[in-house]
Amino acid sequence: MVKFKTAASAYKTLNGLICVYKPPCVPVKQVLHIVKTNLCRDLNALPDRPLEQRVEIIGSTNEPMKVKVVPNYADDPRVCGPRYIIEDFKCTWASHLGLFTSGVLLIGVNEGTKLAYKIKSGQPTRAYKVHGQLGKATDTYFWNGKTVERATFKHVTREKIDKVVANMQAAHQKTMFEQSGLQMDLQSTYELASKGLIRPADNKLPVLYGIKCVYFDSPNFTLEIQSVNEYDKYLWTLVHDLGVQLKTAAYCTGVQCIRQAKFDVNLALLRKHWTLEHITDNMNTCQEILDENEQLIKPESALLTA
Repeated sequence: MVKFKTAASAYKTLNGLICVYKPPCVPVKQVLHIVKTNLCRDLNALPDRPLEQRVEIIGSTNEPMKVKVVPNYADDPRVCGPRYIIEDFKCTWASHLGLFTSGVLLIGVNEGTKLAYKIKSGQPTRAYKVHGQLGKATDTYFWNGKTVERATFKHVTREKIDKVVANMQAAHQKTMFEQSGLQMDLQSTYELASKGLIRPADNKLPVLYGIKCVYFDSPNFTLEIQSVNEYDKYLWTLVHDLGVQLKTAAYCTGVQCIRQAKFDVNLALLRKHWTLEHITDNMNTCQEILDENEQLIKPESALLTA
Protein backbone atom coordinates (compact mmCIF):
# COMPACT_ATOMS: atom_id res chain seq x y z
CA MET A 1 0.00 0.00 0.00
CA VAL A 2 1.25 3.46 -0.91
CA LYS A 3 2.57 5.57 1.97
CA PHE A 4 2.82 9.33 1.62
CA LYS A 5 5.21 11.61 3.47
CA THR A 6 3.46 14.88 2.69
CA ALA A 7 -0.05 15.97 1.77
CA ALA A 8 1.19 17.80 -1.33
CA SER A 9 2.76 14.68 -2.83
CA ALA A 10 -0.41 12.70 -2.11
CA TYR A 11 -2.67 15.29 -3.73
CA LYS A 12 -0.62 15.23 -6.94
CA THR A 13 -1.31 11.50 -7.36
CA LEU A 14 -5.10 11.88 -7.15
CA ASN A 15 -5.75 12.03 -10.88
CA GLY A 16 -7.42 8.97 -12.32
CA LEU A 17 -10.25 6.48 -12.18
CA ILE A 18 -11.37 4.54 -9.10
CA CYS A 19 -13.80 1.68 -8.67
CA VAL A 20 -16.00 1.67 -5.57
CA TYR A 21 -18.91 -0.45 -4.35
CA LYS A 22 -22.02 1.68 -4.07
CA PRO A 23 -24.31 0.60 -1.19
CA PRO A 24 -28.07 0.41 -1.82
CA CYS A 25 -30.23 3.38 -0.84
CA VAL A 26 -27.24 5.74 -1.09
CA PRO A 27 -27.42 8.27 -3.97
CA VAL A 28 -24.43 8.47 -6.32
CA LYS A 29 -23.98 12.16 -5.43
CA GLN A 30 -23.67 11.21 -1.78
CA VAL A 31 -21.04 8.61 -2.67
CA LEU A 32 -19.01 11.31 -4.42
CA HIS A 33 -19.41 13.61 -1.41
CA ILE A 34 -18.22 10.90 0.99
CA VAL A 35 -15.18 10.10 -1.18
CA LYS A 36 -14.17 13.77 -1.38
CA THR A 37 -14.76 14.30 2.34
CA ASN A 38 -12.60 11.29 3.24
CA LEU A 39 -9.82 12.43 0.92
CA CYS A 40 -9.82 15.88 2.53
CA ARG A 41 -9.74 14.33 6.00
CA ASP A 42 -6.79 12.06 5.18
CA LEU A 43 -4.82 14.74 3.32
CA ASN A 44 -5.23 17.22 6.16
CA ALA A 45 -3.96 14.58 8.59
CA LEU A 46 -0.65 14.25 6.70
CA PRO A 47 2.38 16.48 7.37
CA ASP A 48 1.96 19.76 5.53
CA ARG A 49 4.38 22.33 4.13
CA PRO A 50 6.07 24.67 6.64
CA LEU A 51 4.23 27.83 7.58
CA GLU A 52 5.04 30.88 5.52
CA GLN A 53 7.37 33.41 7.14
CA ARG A 54 6.95 37.16 7.35
CA VAL A 55 9.45 39.92 7.87
CA GLU A 56 8.93 42.01 11.00
CA ILE A 57 10.65 45.33 11.60
CA ILE A 58 10.67 46.51 15.20
CA GLY A 59 12.12 49.38 17.11
CA SER A 60 11.87 53.15 17.25
CA THR A 61 12.02 54.98 13.96
CA ASN A 62 14.66 57.41 15.25
CA GLU A 63 16.99 54.58 16.28
CA PRO A 64 18.51 51.57 14.46
CA MET A 65 15.66 49.13 13.81
CA LYS A 66 15.75 45.37 14.09
CA VAL A 67 14.60 43.09 11.28
CA LYS A 68 13.60 39.53 12.00
CA VAL A 69 11.66 36.72 10.32
CA VAL A 70 8.75 35.26 12.26
CA PRO A 71 6.04 32.67 11.43
CA ASN A 72 3.06 34.04 9.52
CA TYR A 73 0.12 32.99 11.62
CA ALA A 74 -2.29 34.00 8.87
CA ASP A 75 -1.03 30.89 7.06
CA ASP A 76 -1.77 28.62 10.02
CA PRO A 77 -4.63 26.11 9.31
CA ARG A 78 -6.05 26.99 12.71
CA VAL A 79 -6.57 30.50 11.37
CA CYS A 80 -7.19 30.13 7.64
CA GLY A 81 -8.85 26.73 7.77
CA PRO A 82 -7.92 23.28 6.43
CA ARG A 83 -5.44 23.11 3.53
CA TYR A 84 -7.71 20.80 1.52
CA ILE A 85 -11.44 21.24 1.14
CA ILE A 86 -14.12 19.49 -0.92
CA GLU A 87 -13.98 22.20 -3.61
CA ASP A 88 -10.39 21.15 -4.39
CA PHE A 89 -11.65 17.92 -5.96
CA LYS A 90 -13.55 17.23 -9.16
CA CYS A 91 -15.47 13.96 -9.27
CA THR A 92 -17.90 12.41 -11.72
CA TRP A 93 -19.25 8.94 -12.48
CA ALA A 94 -18.59 6.96 -15.65
CA SER A 95 -22.06 5.42 -15.53
CA HIS A 96 -24.91 6.14 -13.15
CA LEU A 97 -26.51 3.69 -10.71
CA GLY A 98 -30.02 4.16 -9.38
CA LEU A 99 -30.79 4.88 -5.73
CA PHE A 100 -31.76 1.28 -4.88
CA THR A 101 -29.05 -0.31 -7.05
CA SER A 102 -25.83 -1.45 -5.42
CA GLY A 103 -22.55 -2.57 -6.93
CA VAL A 104 -19.68 -1.42 -9.12
CA LEU A 105 -19.42 2.33 -9.63
CA LEU A 106 -16.60 3.97 -11.63
CA ILE A 107 -15.59 7.46 -10.49
CA GLY A 108 -13.20 9.87 -12.15
CA VAL A 109 -11.17 12.05 -9.77
CA ASN A 110 -9.70 15.40 -10.89
CA GLU A 111 -8.05 14.75 -14.30
CA GLY A 112 -9.65 11.32 -14.20
CA THR A 113 -13.02 12.94 -14.97
CA LYS A 114 -11.91 13.00 -18.63
CA LEU A 115 -11.48 9.23 -18.53
CA ALA A 116 -14.92 8.86 -16.96
CA TYR A 117 -16.54 10.84 -19.80
CA LYS A 118 -14.71 8.76 -22.43
CA ILE A 119 -15.84 5.49 -20.86
CA LYS A 120 -19.40 6.78 -20.57
CA SER A 121 -19.50 7.79 -24.25
CA GLY A 122 -18.22 4.34 -25.19
CA GLN A 123 -21.40 2.71 -23.82
CA PRO A 124 -19.66 0.06 -21.68
CA THR A 125 -21.48 -3.23 -21.11
CA ARG A 126 -22.61 -3.87 -17.56
CA ALA A 127 -23.59 -7.07 -15.81
CA TYR A 128 -26.26 -7.24 -13.11
CA LYS A 129 -27.71 -9.69 -10.68
CA VAL A 130 -31.40 -8.86 -10.53
CA HIS A 131 -33.29 -10.49 -7.67
CA GLY A 132 -37.01 -11.12 -7.88
CA GLN A 133 -39.88 -12.85 -6.14
CA LEU A 134 -42.92 -14.60 -7.56
CA GLY A 135 -46.51 -14.28 -6.40
CA LYS A 136 -46.98 -10.53 -6.20
CA ALA A 137 -46.93 -7.48 -8.45
CA THR A 138 -46.48 -3.86 -7.38
CA ASP A 139 -47.27 -0.57 -9.09
CA THR A 140 -43.54 0.29 -9.35
CA TYR A 141 -42.39 -3.28 -10.13
CA PHE A 142 -40.10 -2.94 -7.07
CA TRP A 143 -40.44 -4.15 -3.49
CA ASN A 144 -41.28 -0.69 -2.13
CA GLY A 145 -44.31 -0.26 -4.40
CA LYS A 146 -47.97 -0.77 -3.59
CA THR A 147 -49.26 -4.31 -4.11
CA VAL A 148 -51.65 -4.39 -7.07
CA GLU A 149 -51.90 -8.13 -7.72
CA ARG A 150 -51.33 -11.51 -6.10
CA ALA A 151 -51.05 -14.79 -8.00
CA THR A 152 -50.19 -18.42 -7.48
CA PHE A 153 -46.74 -19.59 -8.52
CA LYS A 154 -46.61 -23.30 -7.65
CA HIS A 155 -46.60 -24.16 -11.37
CA VAL A 156 -43.36 -22.22 -12.01
CA THR A 157 -40.23 -24.37 -12.35
CA ARG A 158 -36.59 -23.66 -13.16
CA GLU A 159 -37.08 -25.15 -16.64
CA LYS A 160 -39.97 -22.79 -17.38
CA ILE A 161 -37.95 -19.76 -16.25
CA ASP A 162 -34.99 -20.82 -18.41
CA LYS A 163 -37.26 -21.19 -21.43
CA VAL A 164 -38.89 -17.80 -20.95
CA VAL A 165 -35.62 -15.90 -20.38
CA ALA A 166 -34.13 -17.56 -23.49
CA ASN A 167 -37.08 -16.28 -25.51
CA MET A 168 -36.72 -12.83 -23.94
CA GLN A 169 -33.04 -12.70 -24.88
CA ALA A 170 -33.75 -13.73 -28.48
CA ALA A 171 -36.52 -11.13 -28.77
CA HIS A 172 -34.30 -8.35 -27.39
CA GLN A 173 -31.42 -9.25 -29.70
CA LYS A 174 -33.74 -9.28 -32.73
CA THR A 175 -35.12 -5.89 -31.73
CA MET A 176 -31.57 -4.57 -31.29
CA PHE A 177 -30.66 -5.47 -34.88
CA GLU A 178 -33.89 -4.05 -36.24
CA GLN A 179 -33.50 -0.74 -34.39
CA SER A 180 -29.90 -0.53 -35.60
CA GLY A 181 -31.15 -0.85 -39.19
CA LEU A 182 -29.49 -4.25 -39.71
CA GLN A 183 -31.03 -7.34 -41.28
CA MET A 184 -30.41 -10.66 -39.59
CA ASP A 185 -29.90 -12.64 -42.81
CA LEU A 186 -27.22 -10.45 -44.39
CA GLN A 187 -23.52 -11.34 -44.53
CA SER A 188 -22.59 -7.77 -43.61
CA THR A 189 -24.53 -8.09 -40.36
CA TYR A 190 -22.67 -11.29 -39.50
CA GLU A 191 -19.30 -9.70 -40.24
CA LEU A 192 -20.18 -6.67 -38.13
CA ALA A 193 -21.31 -8.83 -35.20
CA SER A 194 -18.17 -10.99 -35.42
CA LYS A 195 -16.01 -7.92 -34.70
CA GLY A 196 -17.58 -7.36 -31.29
CA LEU A 197 -20.73 -6.26 -29.54
CA ILE A 198 -22.99 -4.05 -31.62
CA ARG A 199 -23.87 -0.88 -29.73
CA PRO A 200 -27.08 0.99 -30.51
CA ALA A 201 -26.72 4.24 -32.41
CA ASP A 202 -28.91 5.90 -29.76
CA ASN A 203 -27.03 5.96 -26.45
CA LYS A 204 -30.36 6.19 -24.59
CA LEU A 205 -31.70 2.93 -26.03
CA PRO A 206 -31.40 -0.03 -23.59
CA VAL A 207 -30.08 -3.21 -25.20
CA LEU A 208 -29.79 -6.66 -23.60
CA TYR A 209 -26.97 -8.93 -24.73
CA GLY A 210 -27.66 -11.77 -22.33
CA ILE A 211 -30.14 -12.84 -19.68
CA LYS A 212 -30.18 -16.08 -17.72
CA CYS A 213 -31.48 -17.46 -14.46
CA VAL A 214 -28.61 -18.23 -12.08
CA TYR A 215 -30.64 -19.03 -8.96
CA PHE A 216 -34.13 -20.38 -8.28
CA ASP A 217 -35.65 -21.33 -4.96
CA SER A 218 -39.37 -20.68 -5.29
CA PRO A 219 -40.59 -18.01 -4.88
CA ASN A 220 -37.18 -16.32 -5.07
CA PHE A 221 -35.02 -16.19 -8.17
CA THR A 222 -32.01 -14.28 -9.55
CA LEU A 223 -31.37 -13.22 -13.13
CA GLU A 224 -27.95 -12.32 -14.52
CA ILE A 225 -28.29 -9.65 -17.19
CA GLN A 226 -25.69 -8.11 -19.50
CA SER A 227 -26.72 -4.87 -21.16
CA VAL A 228 -25.91 -1.30 -22.17
CA ASN A 229 -27.84 1.94 -21.61
CA GLU A 230 -30.08 0.26 -19.06
CA TYR A 231 -31.46 1.88 -15.92
CA ASP A 232 -32.94 0.54 -12.70
CA LYS A 233 -36.64 0.86 -13.62
CA TYR A 234 -35.98 -0.89 -16.93
CA LEU A 235 -34.54 -3.88 -15.05
CA TRP A 236 -37.53 -3.88 -12.68
CA THR A 237 -39.82 -4.03 -15.71
CA LEU A 238 -38.00 -7.12 -17.00
CA VAL A 239 -38.82 -8.96 -13.78
CA HIS A 240 -42.48 -7.93 -14.07
CA ASP A 241 -42.61 -9.07 -17.72
CA LEU A 242 -41.06 -12.40 -16.74
CA GLY A 243 -43.85 -12.94 -14.24
CA VAL A 244 -46.50 -12.17 -16.86
CA GLN A 245 -45.00 -14.66 -19.34
CA LEU A 246 -44.87 -17.29 -16.59
CA LYS A 247 -48.63 -16.73 -16.04
CA THR A 248 -48.09 -15.41 -12.54
CA ALA A 249 -46.84 -12.16 -10.98
CA ALA A 250 -43.36 -11.08 -10.00
CA TYR A 251 -41.59 -8.03 -8.61
CA CYS A 252 -37.95 -7.00 -8.20
CA THR A 253 -36.40 -7.23 -4.73
CA GLY A 254 -32.92 -5.94 -5.51
CA VAL A 255 -30.43 -5.00 -8.22
CA GLN A 256 -26.65 -5.44 -7.97
CA CYS A 257 -24.18 -4.31 -10.62
CA ILE A 258 -21.41 -6.92 -10.62
CA ARG A 259 -19.34 -5.64 -13.55
CA GLN A 260 -18.79 -2.56 -15.67
CA ALA A 261 -16.63 -3.15 -18.73
CA LYS A 262 -13.46 -4.79 -17.29
CA PHE A 263 -14.10 -3.64 -13.72
CA ASP A 264 -15.83 -6.12 -11.40
CA VAL A 265 -16.85 -6.41 -7.76
CA ASN A 266 -13.49 -7.91 -6.76
CA LEU A 267 -11.87 -4.57 -7.57
CA ALA A 268 -14.55 -2.33 -6.01
CA LEU A 269 -13.69 -0.64 -2.72
CA LEU A 270 -16.12 -1.13 0.14
CA ARG A 271 -17.25 1.94 2.04
CA LYS A 272 -14.85 1.24 4.91
CA HIS A 273 -11.97 1.38 2.40
CA TRP A 274 -12.81 4.80 0.93
CA THR A 275 -9.58 6.21 2.34
CA LEU A 276 -6.59 7.94 0.76
CA GLU A 277 -4.27 4.93 0.74
CA HIS A 278 -6.85 2.45 -0.54
CA ILE A 279 -8.09 4.91 -3.16
CA THR A 280 -4.60 5.58 -4.55
CA ASP A 281 -3.88 1.83 -4.72
CA ASN A 282 -7.20 1.26 -6.46
CA MET A 283 -6.47 4.13 -8.88
CA ASN A 284 -3.18 2.50 -9.88
CA THR A 285 -4.92 -0.83 -10.49
CA CYS A 286 -7.63 0.83 -12.58
CA GLN A 287 -4.96 2.57 -14.66
CA GLU A 288 -3.30 -0.79 -15.36
CA ILE A 289 -6.64 -2.15 -16.60
CA LEU A 290 -7.11 0.89 -18.83
CA ASP A 291 -3.60 0.49 -20.25
CA GLU A 292 -4.33 -3.15 -21.09
CA ASN A 293 -7.72 -2.30 -22.63
CA GLU A 294 -7.25 0.89 -24.61
CA GLN A 295 -10.62 0.46 -26.35
CA LEU A 296 -12.31 1.48 -23.09
CA ILE A 297 -11.11 5.06 -23.54
CA LYS A 298 -11.22 5.10 -27.35
CA PRO A 299 -14.93 4.70 -28.03
CA GLU A 300 -14.66 6.10 -31.53
CA SER A 301 -12.79 2.97 -32.67
CA ALA A 302 -14.68 0.47 -30.54
CA LEU A 303 -18.29 1.38 -31.23
CA LEU A 304 -20.05 -0.59 -33.94
CA THR A 305 -23.16 1.39 -34.71
CA ALA A 306 -25.36 1.43 -37.72
